[in-house]
Amino acid sequence: MVKEAIQVKGGIPDEVKATLTSDVNVGDVVPYGTEHIGIATVSALAGEAISLFVSGEWEIAAANADAIGEGDILYFDTTNRVLTKTATNNVKAGVATSGKPASMDGKVTVKINW
Repeated sequence: MVKEAIQVKGGIPDEVKATLTSDVNVGDVVPYGTEHIGIATVSALAGEAISLFVSGEWEIAAANADAIGEGDILYFDTTNRVLTKTATNNVKAGVATSGKPASMDGKVTVKINW
């Protein structure tokens, strides 16, 4: 199992009373609402409420096409399971604390919910 998010700095788990719409594995990015993401602290089944990390800096895969710079506002694309600069139909993730050029696979760090 590969974690979608790797903790880089900080982060405190909080009990989020959100109903999961699908099964998750520890380290998965979990959107809750339209303006927040969390990182799963445990694996859980759809319908369960779990503790999520809702702060800190996390390394997460980014969309190949996007050029991302430090300070860019990022969103989580729940279909492709990557960070993107595209807001439409995506969940706000936070602010980029690292970048990557366009047309390059890679990960960036993001300060979530900030």
